[in-house]
Amino acid sequence: MKDFPLNELLSSTDLDKIQESLTLIFGHINRKLKLSPYPIRRALPFVEAISRDFNDQLLRILTSHRLAYTPYETFDRLLAQTMNNFQTWDDLFKEFTSIAREAIKRRGEKFIPIKVNPAHAKLQERIRYLRDWRKQHEQLAVMTGPTKGLGGVRMDVGGMDMEEEVKEAYEVIKRIDVLDVTVEGTEIWVAAENAYNERVSRVENQIIARLRDRLGTARNANEMFRVFSKFNALFVRPKIRGAIQEYQTQLIDSVKEDIKHLHDKFKTQYRFSEAYHMSQMRDLPPIAGTIIWARQIERQLVTYMKRVEDVLGKGWELYAEGQKLQTESAAFRKKLETQPVFDAWRQDIGRRNMVVDGCLFEIVRLRGGGFQLAVNFDPQIITLFKEVRNLLWLNFQVPHTIASLAKDAKRVYSHAVSLMETVRTYGQTLDLVEKNKGIEWLVAEYRNESQRMIAKGALVCILRPAETELMLLGEGMNIRWDHFVNHYDTARYVSNAAEGRDNRHIQFVREFASVVSVLQDKTNNVIDLYKDITHAVEELSTCSYTTEAFSELLTKVQAAIDRLNLEGYANLEHWVAELDKKIEGVLLQRLTQIIHVWCAEFDDDGEGRRDLRDITNKRRNDKRLKEEKFLEMNMTLKPIVHEIRIQNQVIFLDPPIEYARSSWIKQLHDWLGVVCRLRRIQSSRYEIGLQMQEATVAETSYTSLLTRFTDNTLVRPFSLIEIKVQQLKDYVAKWLQFQSLWDLEAEYVFNRLGDSLANWQQLLTEIKKARSTFDTSDTQKSFGVCVIDYEQVQARVNAKYDAWQRDILSRFGVKLGNAMKEMHAAILKARNDLEHQSIEGLVGPTRRF
Repeated sequence: MKDFPLNELLSSTDLDKIQESLTLIFGHINRKLKLSPYPIRRALPFVEAISRDFNDQLLRILTSHRLAYTPYETFDRLLAQTMNNFQTWDDLFKEFTSIAREAIKRRGEKFIPIKVNPAHAKLQERIRYLRDWRKQHEQLAVMTGPTKGLGGVRMDVGGMDMEEEVKEAYEVIKRIDVLDVTVEGTEIWVAAENAYNERVSRVENQIIARLRDRLGTARNANEMFRVFSKFNALFVRPKIRGAIQEYQTQLIDSVKEDIKHLHDKFKTQYRFSEAYHMSQMRDLPPIAGTIIWARQIERQLVTYMKRVEDVLGKGWELYAEGQKLQTESAAFRKKLETQPVFDAWRQDIGRRNMVVDGCLFEIVRLRGGGFQLAVNFDPQIITLFKEVRNLLWLNFQVPHTIASLAKDAKRVYSHAVSLMETVRTYGQTLDLVEKNKGIEWLVAEYRNESQRMIAKGALVCILRPAETELMLLGEGMNIRWDHFVNHYDTARYVSNAAEGRDNRHIQFVREFASVVSVLQDKTNNVIDLYKDITHAVEELSTCSYTTEAFSELLTKVQAAIDRLNLEGYANLEHWVAELDKKIEGVLLQRLTQIIHVWCAEFDDDGEGRRDLRDITNKRRNDKRLKEEKFLEMNMTLKPIVHEIRIQNQVIFLDPPIEYARSSWIKQLHDWLGVVCRLRRIQSSRYEIGLQMQEATVAETSYTSLLTRFTDNTLVRPFSLIEIKVQQLKDYVAKWLQFQSLWDLEAEYVFNRLGDSLANWQQLLTEIKKARSTFDTSDTQKSFGVCVIDYEQVQARVNAKYDAWQRDILSRFGVKLGNAMKEMHAAILKARNDLEHQSIEGLVGPTRRF
């Protein structure tokens, strides 16, 4: 025993040295028992003696620190080290017990129980109890301190200062030796603890009152949880726990309800949850999304379990309610394990034959008939790349083969997505072209360029039912997906020339995207211009019938055509020719319409035209009413006033009737000229070339529309003009007849009449009738678009007519008087002859007088 390290224990100055000395002492004893015949019976009392020295050393060191006065952090550290020493003793004693039993068996000695009564057992129990007690006191002191809600108000009802009360209660403990485990020391400890508990009990009552007040004023369960999580350190005190048990039950029910919602959410399955749609928006693949979703549910479950701990305090799983929740939570968390999901995905990927190869494009048959261009790239490979990326972020061990395939997919991912987007844009652009039939010619060049790129791009797979054909659309490169993968694998080893050759694959993807982008931009641009052009052409049929209105719309159309010309659209000449035909059709309708309006204006007189227009307007829609109103204000025929004048005894019409004819034809030409003089749209205003000198007017205007009428639409206005001219001639001829009043001589008339009273009487009757032409109160005669003014000649013709009538009546009176005299003489003579005849002479033949 000369080398026995007992002095290491006796000379220890701190707890760590004691722990090291215990290891040395028991190691020495165990070696002696194994190597020497040291009696076991003597070894047991020796161990008890070591226990007493161990106990004395602990008391010496701990007493020097004055545990009751040390801060809680130092106190807890010292007692934790002390408990570690006790644990070291227990572990070393167990090893000693085993070695001693083996020695007894090896020596064949009589069996004796390996048991000692350690002198430090009471101290160990006191240390353990004191540590728990100080922890509860510290929690109570902190909760009643000024930084916590319960100690925020220094004086409560009854004038109690809880912080001060706790400090005074602890002062009782400071006055005693807390490590005295003798009978007297134990009695002193019990008395001090009772005094402490008595004072602390009042603090607990105050805490209970305040805590119940806060829980009672909480508006919802979340506020209650916050209160419980803040003060759950006090729930280890039985009095406080019992006081808030009713609230605990309520909140535990709330937690159960939340957990039930988690169960319902999990049973809904990920694919039918809102998280699935959000994952798609965030580009999360299905498996990774499922794992993240399950882990989110697991985190929520942990949060709810933490709430249970906040409500029930530490050791909540020891309560009956807590045990049940713990069991259900463990079962649910087992269902939330994500490793089986990962394993199933790994096996599924292993069964599939997923490789990055094949041609770039494929043509698929649509269900409704027809074919569609698509990218020959399995979307599952893209999904695989994303799955591997996210699973690595989630700390899963992805097999090397799958990771290698994902790397290949990652290498071509950007090109595949670019091609898919380009093909999708190409299809959408073609749909736009199909919906806008009028622009096919304009974008044909860009469309052909895109198709040439597809043909250049290479081997296209045509998928048919029950068979697969490969068709080479071009003689260019045969680009395949494995070319992209191999390019990355060999890029660091090849020369610059080879690298440039391989870069053609990537260059093709970029060129194809650029060509389709140009097609899309040109198509969208021409659709906007085409809509503007179509709108302007439609407005030609409803706009005001003025040169300004038509010119403004055609200027817009021409500006759009010039823009198309500047931007280099193909087939513009043929497209403009078709557009010009549409414009001609619209303008031809406007010409037909305006001719009918002109005929209606020309054919009717003022009152009849006004009445007819009022009736017609009621039957027309608003647009036609506006047009009619505009026509009344601007497109009306100007009436022509002709004056019948007499000068130098000559009656004439001023201006002549031919002027009316020319004026009407000119107005008709002006109405038609609004359309016919419009400048025709052109497609080559920005083209440099020879201009034909003998170009006709029809090439730059719409005069040729006048030859497009299939019926007598254009003949009718000229016929109406001639009819109106004839009416004027007939009426003016009546006035010109009165020129004979000045040209004839009276003797000539009298000689022509002779002595025939019947002729004289007929002439007088005709004179009377002819007077109605000028013997009126009116001074003019209206023919609608023409007015004959005879005011100047009316009085002179009337006077001349009166003079002629007087002369003829005077001469007729002389003639009549002479005739009456002759008749009277004849009658008188006959009477005389009759009177001289005898009655007898009357018998005989009848005599004639």
